[in-house]
Amino acid sequence: MVAGAIDPAIGLCSNCQHCRIVQTERSAFYMCRLSLTNPEYRKYPPLPVLRCPGYQPRVLSEVEGPALSEVEGADDKLIE
Repeated sequence: MVAGAIDPAIGLCSNCQHCRIVQTERSAFYMCRLSLTNPEYRKYPPLPVLRCPGYQPRVLSEVEGPALSEVEGADDKLIE
C-alpha cells in the first residue's frame, strides 16, 4: 500500500495518527488511542471505519519513508 493511502478494507484507521496496529501471530487489530482518554471512541472499532470525528491523517514523520542517506542530495554532515 502507498504511504498515506487509505486501505478500503480498514477505512480511515489505516491512515490515522491515533491508530495503533496490534499484531498477533494470526491477526492484526486496529486500536484507537483516542479510546484511552475519551469513552466515546471504541478501543477496537468495527472495520471498515468510514466516518470518524477524531480522524487525523498521519503526519509524514509517522509514515515510513526512505532513510536520509537514501534521499538524493542529502548529506550526513552537520552544518556548522
